[in-house]
Amino acid sequence: MRTNSASILRLSPTELAFSNRLFASSPQTDARRRESHRPQSDVPEEDEIYYILTILTDAPHHQTMCALRERYYPPALLRIPAHISLFRALPGSKLPLLRIEVAAAVSRLKPFKICAVGPPIRIGRNGAGVSVTGLEPARELVRTFQEKWRDVLSRQDRRAFHGHYTIMNKVDDPGVLTRCMGELCRYFDPGGCPGMALGLTLWQYNGGWWKREADFAFSGVG
Repeated sequence: MRTNSASILRLSPTELAFSNRLFASSPQTDARRRESHRPQSDVPEEDEIYYILTILTDAPHHQTMCALRERYYPPALLRIPAHISLFRALPGSKLPLLRIEVAAAVSRLKPFKICAVGPPIRIGRNGAGVSVTGLEPARELVRTFQEKWRDVLSRQDRRAFHGHYTIMNKVDDPGVLTRCMGELCRYFDPGGCPGMALGLTLWQYNGGWWKREADFAFSGVG
């Protein structure tokens, strides 16, 4: 079983450097969110700022998953790094309280092992991704936050947590999708892409791009 996360894809140093790219740009005109994706807020939708909460991982794991996403994701749509989302639409109007509660929660957790594994999964009708094992601490964290934030979360963010990486999406060519699924199956067999979950990252949604807001390290003793 392979344990080096970079070796499974035999990536070049240039590809591995991908993850450190700044995923931020000028705000762009964005379509209105679907009803199920809107948080519950007294602020008008056009005035609300949205935030995303993801898992922060070690650099080798993150770099490998970002390079893989760059390889398959449509270039014109590649605006954000590879990520495992916990929440996708946290309301900025509630951000001070949310930040306090995130900081308190991560202080009670220690880093834990994860692994992106095959076989690949279909994401909707025209996407592909991989599941992630070892996310039980994150799953419990999501449940805790869902209980605390039930009055502000969108319907999407109130659903059960199924941690995964989206590698390809919004590709209309069935042949490209089939080829991607086959290659992902080979890439992640047998050892997957192991790594460490080190904390959480908060991102500001910026018209389709994400701007890194803050990192929260797992600093507890478990």
